[in-house]
Amino acid sequence: MKLSTAYKALRQILKRDAASRGLLKDLCEKLEASCCFEDPEGNVLWGETGEFRESAAFEHEGEVLGTFRYSQPQALSVFETLRVLFLKEWEKKKIGKEVLGLYREINMIYGLSEMISEKIDAESIAQVTLEEASQIIDATHGLFLMYDPEKDEVAEVANFGDNPRRDTFIHDQETILKDIILKGTSAIVPASRVAANPALQHLKAVMYAPLKVKHRTLGMVMLGHEDSVEYTAAELKLLTTITLQSATAIESAHLYQKGLQEVREREEAIRKIHDASQKFVPSEFIRSLGKDRITEVYLGDHVEREVTVVFADIRGFTTISETLDPRDNFLFVNGFNNRMGPIVRRNGGFIMQYLGDGFMALFPDGAQGALRASVEMQELLREYNLERKLKDRMPVEVGVGMQNGKLIMGITGDAKRLDAAIISDTVNTASRIEGLSKHYGTSILLTEECRKSLTDADQFDFRYLGRVQLKGKNKPIDLYECIDGDEPGLKNHKLTHLELFDQAMEQYFNREFAMAAVTFQQVYKMDERDHPAKLFLNRSAHLITQELEENWQGVETMSTK
Repeated sequence: MKLSTAYKALRQILKRDAASRGLLKDLCEKLEASCCFEDPEGNVLWGETGEFRESAAFEHEGEVLGTFRYSQPQALSVFETLRVLFLKEWEKKKIGKEVLGLYREINMIYGLSEMISEKIDAESIAQVTLEEASQIIDATHGLFLMYDPEKDEVAEVANFGDNPRRDTFIHDQETILKDIILKGTSAIVPASRVAANPALQHLKAVMYAPLKVKHRTLGMVMLGHEDSVEYTAAELKLLTTITLQSATAIESAHLYQKGLQEVREREEAIRKIHDASQKFVPSEFIRSLGKDRITEVYLGDHVEREVTVVFADIRGFTTISETLDPRDNFLFVNGFNNRMGPIVRRNGGFIMQYLGDGFMALFPDGAQGALRASVEMQELLREYNLERKLKDRMPVEVGVGMQNGKLIMGITGDAKRLDAAIISDTVNTASRIEGLSKHYGTSILLTEECRKSLTDADQFDFRYLGRVQLKGKNKPIDLYECIDGDEPGLKNHKLTHLELFDQAMEQYFNREFAMAAVTFQQVYKMDERDHPAKLFLNRSAHLITQELEENWQGVETMSTK
């Protein structure tokens, strides 16, 4: 027997809910009533076995869930109590199912948006759309159709499920399909119309939604089931949301493939996909608020956390972009994010925001995972550059800056629109540190706060780069470069001459600038890729002839943000 949701709720009360069973038993004893409850097949689910003179069918929304058998009239009070308990359990399951469904829908749509943003052809987008739609909407058959207005033809792009009339389906139904596509509406097809259409005889339930972008309809997506399921308005709305995203992606793909010069339209299509993704809060952010599901989050929820904020930036992004056409530029950014995102997640962080030529990531568990992810990103980048070199493409360099500190993570907005927000000076400082990595010529730059918060600092190697006074800040910040992200030869150079570099830094802060310049020059000559050594060499040489204030402490003051 296939168990309905209502029957499962009733069975939960009678077989598994000890409190409800105890209540019914106590009520029977007080009323001195003998009774039992049988399932539709006559099996006793609860109560006494025996001969009963009376019976009452237990129905819900037209479905007979079982039979209540009794002898004494007062047993009907037990029956009514059971009905009250059932209605409460039914409502709880109904609400739980709706909440779970909403959560799954949000995650699926967010995932779909990410996946189709990586596709540049209609076939791939169509296949992903059908696969993802079938994961959350019960369907045994699916069809992705596109309409070509120039040829006035409907074409199948992707499908799933066995259709005995597949070879002739579109030809036989083309007039109807064109009419539906051009109307641009979505609908659940009545079962009587499905049964009356010979081309749909392998199905008993059908619904469809248009692939609309702007004021045009590109095609449609049909889902069907071989059993007599009843599709709901909520499922139709979900399918419509999916097809809207797919249509936007397909429109973008068409622009790339045809090499159109309307760059604004291409960027608008990408922006729409990005905006769709930004409507959903990262699940890691929700967990950071102490919640398990997005449906548990309310306006004003917030928590103060100590986290590590990481900014990663593609060096010379403008120069690289100028060598690429719009399609390749899109693929380049997509390829970069696709490589770096998993590293962040694998090390306990999540991407809070994509910034075009980089991203901002949060690491709730602290600096250890953040620094490990930063090193792994640099290692993967070297492999990526080997691939690019084989294709005669420019190498990609990434600068990483991080800061550790407290911030407020919460949900802001209004009753109609919620958004994830982080409020803290830590984010601003982390961004400035990433900018300073360009100034110092380092691949990974972090603050003293980050270094102190590492749970196992011995896993990494550092060089102290002095103190810096950021514009608008009252206190200077101690900076360190993590050399583990450097190219192996450069890293070996820095490790080998670490004591010499530290000696030069000590001479520098002791105002022995001539000696410091000589020592820094020794380090720099051994490997001219050592940009920090060159920077402090130039500083030392400059300060030899300068008159310093008595309170000079070697703090580098940054005049710009």
